[in-house]
Amino acid sequence: MSPLTILNPKGGAPLVLTCEHASHFVPVEYDELGLDAEQLADHIGWDIGAREVTQALAKHFDATAVLAGVSRLVIDCNRDLTDHDLIVQESHGTRIPGNALVDEDERSRRIREFYDPYHDAIDSVLERRDEPLLLSIHSFTPSLNGRERRFDIGVLFDTCPGEADEVATILAGEGLRVRQNEPYSALDGLIFSARTHGLKFGLRYLELEINNLLLREPAQTARIVAAVARAVVPHVTR
Repeated sequence: MSPLTILNPKGGAPLVLTCEHASHFVPVEYDELGLDAEQLADHIGWDIGAREVTQALAKHFDATAVLAGVSRLVIDCNRDLTDHDLIVQESHGTRIPGNALVDEDERSRRIREFYDPYHDAIDSVLERRDEPLLLSIHSFTPSLNGRERRFDIGVLFDTCPGEADEVATILAGEGLRVRQNEPYSALDGLIFSARTHGLKFGLRYLELEINNLLLREPAQTARIVAAVARAVVPHVTR
């Protein structure tokens, strides 16, 4: 088991993709964290469909992509090490028994074995790229805590409002219902991975949040990938 996957490491496009919640895999020693397979495969365990979108975009653009290899319930690679939800004991009403007694040694082990290698890999990729766009791919559940999220895709940004506006405008032109900084706001620090690596290397960076209802069937996913590709292409051509 690897803590990450790097796709197309020699990709030539000025685009680097990341997917922090690409997997619902739990290493065998954690005994599925006390959950069943259906729970792990739901949105609490990963971002449904985000891996497929990332893979397709990497292939379309000849871009490198870095994908996390374990479930966000083992450790969340889109959180700062100081965040309270780095390793959660409960997620949207579901108790995570395997996280109930995580001590400092276990926390350090998960950081060392899963979190640090993922972020080190992103840094290693970016060190070899000449000012790419850094794009983090995520998905969201259409209903959370009784609240319906009635849109298709969110463009999350903080320091790149121009790029966000342009991407959002093209996506809307593709017939998608688009929001900026929803369902989460980057202005509240909620795009940790993209922001951290983007600022470190002085890059343009965005995060996309896609309604996972649109990523359940291959034809739907292909439509989203095509729309995102058209929205992104002005920012990755030279």
